[in-house]
Amino acid sequence: MQPKLSLLFPCLLATASATSYTEDYRPQYHFTPAKNWMNDPNGLIYHKGKYHMYFQYNPTGDVWGNISWGHAVSDDLMRWKELPVALNAFNSPAGSLNELYYSGSAVSDDALTSGLGDGKRPPLVAVYTSHYTSDMTLPSNKSVRTGQESQSIAFSTDDGLSWTEYPDNPVILEPPSQYADEYLNFRDPFVFWYGPSKHWVMTVSLPKLHKLLIYTSKNLTAWEHVSEFGPVNAVGGQWECPSLFQLPVDGKKSRTKWVMVIGLNPGGPAHAGGSGTQYVVGTFDGTTFTADANNVYDTSAPEDSVVFEDWNETSFAESSWKPTDDFVEQQPSNGQVLTLWQKGDETVGSLSSKKFTVSKKYIAFKIGCCNNPSNPETYGTTKDQETAINLIVDGQVVRSTTGVNGGDVIWASWNVASLIGKTAYIELVDRATGGWGHLDVGEIVFTDKSLPPQANWVDYGPDYYAAATYNGLSNYERVAVAWMNDWAYAVDIPTSPWRSAMSIPRVLTLETVNGRARLIQKPHPNLQTLEDRRMLYKNQWHSIRTGNLTLPVSGKALDITLTFAAGAESKMLGLNVRTDGRTYGTAIGYDFDTNEMFVNRESSGDSSFSASFPGVYYAPLPIRDGKVELRILLDWSSVEVFGGHGEETITSQIFPSDSSTDRGALGIVCVERIVLVAEPRFEARARRQCWAEGGLDDGDLAADSFLKLMRRLRTVLLQGLAILQPRYPPPPFFAYAPFTGPEWDEFAIIDELKQRRRRGQGQIRV
Repeated sequence: MQPKLSLLFPCLLATASATSYTEDYRPQYHFTPAKNWMNDPNGLIYHKGKYHMYFQYNPTGDVWGNISWGHAVSDDLMRWKELPVALNAFNSPAGSLNELYYSGSAVSDDALTSGLGDGKRPPLVAVYTSHYTSDMTLPSNKSVRTGQESQSIAFSTDDGLSWTEYPDNPVILEPPSQYADEYLNFRDPFVFWYGPSKHWVMTVSLPKLHKLLIYTSKNLTAWEHVSEFGPVNAVGGQWECPSLFQLPVDGKKSRTKWVMVIGLNPGGPAHAGGSGTQYVVGTFDGTTFTADANNVYDTSAPEDSVVFEDWNETSFAESSWKPTDDFVEQQPSNGQVLTLWQKGDETVGSLSSKKFTVSKKYIAFKIGCCNNPSNPETYGTTKDQETAINLIVDGQVVRSTTGVNGGDVIWASWNVASLIGKTAYIELVDRATGGWGHLDVGEIVFTDKSLPPQANWVDYGPDYYAAATYNGLSNYERVAVAWMNDWAYAVDIPTSPWRSAMSIPRVLTLETVNGRARLIQKPHPNLQTLEDRRMLYKNQWHSIRTGNLTLPVSGKALDITLTFAAGAESKMLGLNVRTDGRTYGTAIGYDFDTNEMFVNRESSGDSSFSASFPGVYYAPLPIRDGKVELRILLDWSSVEVFGGHGEETITSQIFPSDSSTDRGALGIVCVERIVLVAEPRFEARARRQCWAEGGLDDGDLAADSFLKLMRRLRTVLLQGLAILQPRYPPPPFFAYAPFTGPEWDEFAIIDELKQRRRRGQGQIRV
C-alpha cells in the first residue's frame, strides 16, 4: 500500500477587508465570503474568460436574511476575488427590503433576443425569484401579495459587474392557474438556450408539490408554460433549485442524455431532517423532460426483509410495545403508520419495543413527521424535546433518527452490522409539545440489504445542497458547485465572521454503470494548480493487520488518495483525519460487509451547536476490478470524499479543535486484516490557499505573506516528518517581493525523515 499526501494552500483573492482568512475553521481552498451569511450558488456563468459565481447573501449579518446576490469572480475556479454585491435587497426598485433576491441563473444573450442593453453587445441576463415582503403595487404597475414569489430578470452590459432590473418585472407573475394557490412557493428558475428550436427554456419549482414547471421563451421576457415534471423518487421535503442540462454518455457526443438536478429539503440521504440533492436521467425534446424508466424507483420495503412491526395489532399490548405517559391509553391509529398525535402536539410519551438480538445488517423503517432530533445532553430529562426513533443497546442510544416536517412518510435505515449479536430494543420518543411536535412511524423491518434506491443522490453526505451548474461553457461541458451546508443546522455552525462555504467545483459526466447512465463527479482539474508538486507523504504496505497505524504526517488541508483491496477476512479499513489520537477525529473508510464507503463525524470536534450534526454517512460503492479507491479532499472544516471513479461522493463539514499539538494528524484504522493488491497506494498532496492576504491581483503573493504562511505550516507539517528544501539556488526568492508567475512552490516539501535521522539531523525550522 502506498500512501501519498500533499498539502493544500489557501486560494481566495480577497478584496479590501480586515479578514485574515486564518480564523478557526476558515476553509483554505473552498470559497467563502469575507464575512456574513451565504447560501445557494446562483447565476453561475463562464463569460469572457471569467467564472462568475453569484450567491445568496446577507450583506449585513451572518444569519439568513436581507437576501441579495453576492458576487465573486475567478480565472480558474480556484482563486476567487470577491466583488461588490450584485443585486442588493436594500436597493430594490420595489423599495428597500420590499423585494428579496432569491435563487436563479444567468445566461449570455448572444443572439440579442431580449432587446436588452444597447442592442449591439450581447447582455448578460440574470433570471431570479423575487420574494415580496408585503402587499404592494410594483413600479411595473403589477400587484403582488405578502410572501409572493415571482420570476424576474436583470441585465448587465459591463460583463456582470453591475445590473439593471427589467422595468416590467416580474416576467412571470405567478404560477399557472391550476397551481394558483402555490404563489408563496414558486421559485429558483434555471434558464438555458435550446439550440434545435432556438428558444430559451426555464425550469422552476413548485416546492411543496414536488413539481418542476417548464417554460419556453423567444426573448427572455415573455414566457409560456409548456410542461411539468414530477413528483418522482425522493419527495421527503420541498423540491428546490432545479437545473437541466445535456451530457454525452461514455464520452460519446453521438449519444447524449439529459440530467435534471433537484434539491430536496428536508429528506436528504444523510438524515431525514437534512438537505439533499438528487438527479434524474432522461430525455428532453425542447419542451418536455421524460425520465428514463430505470431512473424511476420503487420506494417499497427492502427485499428479503423480516417485518418487526407493521402496526396491524389493535393495541400496543398485543404488539408488545410498552407505552408511557400520554400514550398509555392510546393504540395504533391504522394498519400502516403509527401516528402519535391523536390528542394533538401537546401529548408526550414513549413506546419501547420488546428486546431482540440484532441479527441483520440493517434496520429499516418508515418515518414521517416531525423534525426534533435527539440531544444527548437532554435525553430523558424534562428538557428533552425530541421526536425520534432510537435504537437502545446496553442502556445507551446507539442510533437515532428524527422525522421530517411535512406530510410525507419516507424510508430510512440504520447500518447495524457492527452490532450483530447485541441485545437491543427500539424506542419511539415524542417529547415535543409545540408545533410539529409529534411522531409518525410506519413499518419497521430487519434486512441484510441496504435500502433500495429512493433516488439518484448526487451526494450522500449532509452538506451538499442547491447544486448549480455553469452556463457558458463549451458544448456538453458541465461544472457544478453546491452550498456546503445543511438547513438542519446552517445558521448555527460555529464560524465567524462568515457562515457557509461552497463545495469544490466538480466536473460532471455520464458513464454507463450496470446498464444505466450514472452521474460521475470529479474535482475540477484546476485543483492541481493549488497542489505542491511533490508528495507530502507516500508509502506502500503489502498488508495491514487489525489495529491502528499512525502515519508520520500532519495537515489541515490535504488531497489524499487511498487505494486498497480486501482479503478473505477483511471487514473495514478507514483513515482518521484531524485526530488527536484520543478523543476526536473524523473516520473515512470502507465497510466490506456492506460494500459502502463512509464518513463518521460523531466525534469530529465541536457539535454542541446542533443535535443533528453528529452522524455516520454511507454511500454504496461496489468494488471495481478488485479494488476500492477513495479520494479525500480535507480542508480546515470539511471533507469531500470521491469514491471509485467518482460515481459516489460524501460531503461533510467538521469542526475539530486546534488545541492539540498533533492537530491534523492522520492514522489508518482497520478491523480484521486488509490485503492490498498490486500497486495499491495511499497518497496525499498539499493544497495552496485560494486567497492571498491584502487583496493582491491574479495570484501574486507577497513574500512576507508567504513567510507567515510557512511559519503557520511549521507546526502543522514539520512534526519530525518532512523538511523544507529550496528549489532554487541562492540568492533566495525572498530578496524580491511580491513575486509573480506560475511558480507558487518555491519550497518543495519532501519526505527525508529516514535520511535525516540516519545523519543524526533534526528538523529544519522555518
